[in-house]
Amino acid sequence: MRSSGRDASSQETRADNSTVTPPSRPLFLRPQLRQDACTNSMRVIERLARNLWIEIGVEAVAGLYVVGVVVLCWSRPVWLSLLLGAGLCGQLWVWREKSDVATMAVAAMLGAPAEILCVSAGVWTYYSPGLVWGIPVWIPLVWAYLLCMFRRMSMTIHSFTLQVWPADRKRLRKLLFGIAGAVIVLYGLATVSMISRNIAVAYIVAMISAIIFWHGETDILIFFVGATLGTLGECICMKLGFWEYQYPLLGSIGVPLSLPLAWGLSSVIIGRFAGMFVKKQPAE
Repeated sequence: MRSSGRDASSQETRADNSTVTPPSRPLFLRPQLRQDACTNSMRVIERLARNLWIEIGVEAVAGLYVVGVVVLCWSRPVWLSLLLGAGLCGQLWVWREKSDVATMAVAAMLGAPAEILCVSAGVWTYYSPGLVWGIPVWIPLVWAYLLCMFRRMSMTIHSFTLQVWPADRKRLRKLLFGIAGAVIVLYGLATVSMISRNIAVAYIVAMISAIIFWHGETDILIFFVGATLGTLGECICMKLGFWEYQYPLLGSIGVPLSLPLAWGLSSVIIGRFAGMFVKKQPAE
């Protein structure tokens, strides 16, 4: 009786075990699945790289567009305003993100009053037609267009750095961004030591805020993008006679030494303020 009971229990055990699905083998024990995973990863990387180059092309076209319309139509403020408005609509149609709308709105609302204050203080003078309170009517549109483009370019460059220096080379990327941040601080300190005290105080406050609160990798990139492209654009405008600085420290170019610092800090501050109006997506 005992043996038959054991036989019955063993049969029940085998019956129960027959319905249990054996555990799946780990990925490293399944060569075909491992190969498929590697292939899928390569496809994802290739797709990301292709999208990155497409984004670079779109941003290059956007930059050439704004330079072209300003250079060709600056003497016709109505046409220039319409073309810049069309460019803004094109940016929103291509990217379709709330952060771009916020960046454009904040840039227009902060950039135009800052221009009016600087013109009133005699820092520079506009010679283009269609002036309102000393600035052209299309200035808010230019601020909106440029700052949105600067932010997009910095995001694209950051995506590129993540591909060049991935997680296994994170320390090298952190080191390079740390050096770039130190260069910004040294340049800012050298600049404020050469300009008037009232303007230097404003720069120091903005620099301290950026160092404490806005010192991420994207902030460093948008500073360099804004400082480089903003200064380059103004140098072109200086040569064409659109406006003139009253006290340029770089007399051969016609722009002040603090201009790259102004563009860089403006890009960082406006980008950060715009981010405050965009709700973060909850983590899944």
